[in-house]
Amino acid sequence: MIRKASYVGIVALPVALIGVLALRYQLPIGPIVLGLTLIPIVGLLIAKRSLVGSIPDIIFGAIDTGLLTIPALWGGILYGVAGAIAGGIIGDAITDAIAGFFEGSIAEWLQKKGIDESRESVTTSLGKMAGCLFGSGAVLTIALLIGIKPEFG
Repeated sequence: MIRKASYVGIVALPVALIGVLALRYQLPIGPIVLGLTLIPIVGLLIAKRSLVGSIPDIIFGAIDTGLLTIPALWGGILYGVAGAIAGGIIGDAITDAIAGFFEGSIAEWLQKKGIDESRESVTTSLGKMAGCLFGSGAVLTIALLIGIKPEFG
């Protein structure tokens, strides 16, 4: 278990570092977060885990954090840090339920098709990480393209 947790931590470290650097240098966070999706995907491939088996987790992460990004962004724009925190917390509770429904439905569909959707810890954690980065990166990139830019304080 410690070995698997260490592997996930090693994959998460560059994601965190690049995210902090993007904020430090006030870079457009949406495209950067979207690009960070590749790190856990590569981590899955290096660990020889099934990308198909991680689809329910990727979908969960994309829906969960993609939708969560909307109230967090909106709350932050309207009410500052407190609004972003409240939007994130309330949004997370709602989107966990929505994304969990889709994750379960996709897992059931894959099982019916004879595809083994993995519930193994590395596959699940890196799949969710990839989905979260993809979903939030997509929302933030779309926001940037339509002129909504988070302010750096």
